[in-house]
Amino acid sequence: MRDILHKTTGILQGRGKVVTLREHAEEKECTTDVRKNFIYLASEVQGEEKQSVPQVHIKKSFDSVSRDEKFCFRVKGFFYVNHSRRLMKVDYCHTLRIKLHWNSISSTPKKTVTMA
Repeated sequence: MRDILHKTTGILQGRGKVVTLREHAEEKECTTDVRKNFIYLASEVQGEEKQSVPQVHIKKSFDSVSRDEKFCFRVKGFFYVNHSRRLMKVDYCHTLRIKLHWNSISSTPKKTVTMA
């Protein structure tokens, strides 16, 4: 069985938006929860500052006792847009969270891959 929820909300008197996607799936070998969040916050600025590289954070964990596997990926940054002859800075944060619960020991992954 698979359930999907999509939700869009405005924040801070119309200055921002949050888009949320949630998916829950139950299969024979595992239960999966996937959450995706996209947060945007706009503010008016007088001039551009130096564009920096987006911050990327990745976390992964596996608990062999409870057979839970978790993965989190987050990107933060900003960009500029012109809106009605005004310069706007848009801060963003994109998050992907995946949680897997393996129902039996035989269906759990044998080996995880480590990225260097």
